[in-house]
Amino acid sequence: GMKEWVLDSSVTRLSLLASNLNPVFWSALSGVRHLKDLSLWHLDLRRSDFDTFWQLCTHLERLEMSYPKLTDPGNMLSMEFPSIKEFKLRYVDYEVEIFFLKFMQRCPSLTSLWVVDDMGTLEFFSLFSELVAAKTWPHLHSITIASYRITGDNLLKIIGSMQQITALDIDCDEPNFFASSFMELLRPHFSNIRVLHLRTNVHTTIPIAQEILTSCPLLEQLTAPPIDASVVAEGNPWVCMRLQELRLMVVYKGLTLAHLQPLVFDQLARLILLEVWWTYAHRRDKVLDLTLENGLGKLSTLRSLRYINFKNSSQEMGQQEIDWIFEHWTNLERVVGALNKRNIILDMTLKAQLKRHGIKRR
Repeated sequence: GMKEWVLDSSVTRLSLLASNLNPVFWSALSGVRHLKDLSLWHLDLRRSDFDTFWQLCTHLERLEMSYPKLTDPGNMLSMEFPSIKEFKLRYVDYEVEIFFLKFMQRCPSLTSLWVVDDMGTLEFFSLFSELVAAKTWPHLHSITIASYRITGDNLLKIIGSMQQITALDIDCDEPNFFASSFMELLRPHFSNIRVLHLRTNVHTTIPIAQEILTSCPLLEQLTAPPIDASVVAEGNPWVCMRLQELRLMVVYKGLTLAHLQPLVFDQLARLILLEVWWTYAHRRDKVLDLTLENGLGKLSTLRSLRYINFKNSSQEMGQQEIDWIFEHWTNLERVVGALNKRNIILDMTLKAQLKRHGIKRR
């Protein structure tokens, strides 16, 4: 039964749908001394279980909560959680988010923090940025904030206050946010950054991706705002040889494709560990043209590629390109986007070949 299984003291990691769990369960769980990683969905505790629950949390190293319904802190305010290094919070009602801020304040060893899925009011982020600025979490180096409710000023305060940054995943739709003082605050961390996702719905091109790709040798994942092809083609060589994921729109202005694209492909060809590549387009933007005529052959070095997404872009691939892909991208598992926008019959024929080859497509 459930009770005996939970008492298996060797369990180190547990994910639970945690609404209306029996009090016996919580007391049994608190006896699992090796439990280090707990993920809870819909946590809804009886008042009598609060203290058992918080006591259990004192041993954890990682805690994830989605849709928690906690309303009463119980003994939490008089406790510390020095073991917790990673905390992930999702879908929290605004009535209880300040309560979780108080919990986070009691986790002095935090190294990684996720506040995601559009939770967080202005008040929450304002208080949170003050806490980061006050060095509440001196070891914090990885942060993910996926919420359109945070202001650019709060983000700048957070980034400017962190002692070190190895991972940063943020959303900001304020025009010019990424072009301004943001980069000044990020530059000191270039040599340590491994993960950088800078998401925005602002579609003007800015050159920051080029600076990042030429300055961050440890980078493994990058999402960046759109960039002009000429900036990539005429810029310094990319140095991020460890890059595995790239989401970047390289946009052409005017009719400069034939001249610039081979140079852009020279840059991409350096990324020999690349597994996930998004080169999607926005509306009528001209982006990379994946034809052999325009230099696709240069990308034969991308042998690790598993996933490519060129959604909304006007590709005109033919049989040659598909044969080339089968020969060189032997690890490819999924393709997203139309292979040939001009010729629907050819597009369907090529898609059928991908399918026969075991490559999924959408």
